[in-house]
Amino acid sequence: MITFQRGTYPKLLLCLLLFSSSFSAECAGWKIKFDGSDSDPVIADGVLYVGSADGAVYALDPTNGATKWRFQTGEGLSLGPEVITVPKGASPDEMITKAINAPRKGKKSVDLTPVVRNGTVFIGSGDFSFYALDAVTGQKKWSYAAESKIFRTAVHEDGIAYIITEKGLHALDSSTGQRKWLFETLQEIPVHQMNDVRSLGKRPAQGPVRGEKALFLTAWPFRLTTTPQNGFVYAVAPESGTTTWVTSLDGLDIGAPVAAKGLVFVTAEDPRSPPQPGNPLGSSSNRETLYAINAADGQIRWKLGVDRAYGTSRLLIAGNTIYFKTDRRLIAAELETGRSLWSFSAEDIQGDARVDDRHLYVVTHKGTMARPDDTLHALALATGHEKWSQRLSGGACLRMVHEGVVYAGRTHLYALDAA
Repeated sequence: MITFQRGTYPKLLLCLLLFSSSFSAECAGWKIKFDGSDSDPVIADGVLYVGSADGAVYALDPTNGATKWRFQTGEGLSLGPEVITVPKGASPDEMITKAINAPRKGKKSVDLTPVVRNGTVFIGSGDFSFYALDAVTGQKKWSYAAESKIFRTAVHEDGIAYIITEKGLHALDSSTGQRKWLFETLQEIPVHQMNDVRSLGKRPAQGPVRGEKALFLTAWPFRLTTTPQNGFVYAVAPESGTTTWVTSLDGLDIGAPVAAKGLVFVTAEDPRSPPQPGNPLGSSSNRETLYAINAADGQIRWKLGVDRAYGTSRLLIAGNTIYFKTDRRLIAAELETGRSLWSFSAEDIQGDARVDDRHLYVVTHKGTMARPDDTLHALALATGHEKWSQRLSGGACLRMVHEGVVYAGRTHLYALDAA
């Protein structure tokens, strides 16, 4: 978030740093206090747009960080996480059920990344609403009451804005905010297998991503002792919201899809071990697989497995290469064959990688969460060789790469010369 003093009208905390354009400088422009929001900044028509954990959407001057406008969401709601009380001695399954079924009011926070199209800023808020704002003035054009948490950054294609909630994939007319259709996932799992899971609600889908003729998204159920270890990849017709194909994958923790050259790419954790006494969910396989699926019919073209300890990450495509990251390795593979081209290894690779026409950017972590020692690396796309690296104080998280500038940081947002 852009950090403000609580209890007073927010004032932007700016720290303007003037350096030469050479990368030897720690910061190639400016930095602002940035803490607590997962919203990534987006630059469009010379303006930087970003959401904040104070519930506001900001338009900033990217040359100096000055505020152009501010739009507040979540009026009347509280800041921070919701607190849910469970009975003493409750089992893990009971605690999960209690947490998911507790009434939701939303909160005053904007953690999603804005999308800017045709003079309009589209963004979801923690107040369970989706907004269309005038990109120049910040005035609201319309809002859509999603009635539950919005989980992904919107996708805007051909006059339709697509958003993901617990209910499913919503298609909204981008001019009016009227819903055109709603697609629900996990309908393929038999009711007798899903009885326990349905009491938890539904895990939100990942995606969508637009292909040539369909929207692609993924979903998998909450993990309980009775849950089938299957996840699903969906191809959905954008006109009607109906499926053209569904592919079932063995495993859980399926990542968001990406699509290119007639293929859809997803990652999934390999199936866990069978339940054991004292370990009802089984043990992790510590393996993850990247799947390449034909966009036309849902058939698996190839797959590539790799070791991992935790987490999934966003896949990246540049040219004829797909980049696949776990917590320990970053792998570059050919799109059409899955042949590994190069890999980069570290003890702890954090967050999502970013790419431009010259470099792949990735953050490695050392130290502790309280006292992080993070480094930003720029790797050559063709070989994976390190071109430069830069340590960042206060922890590092890649936010955006735009016109030769890398925006990264956690406690502060740094603007770094990518050269």
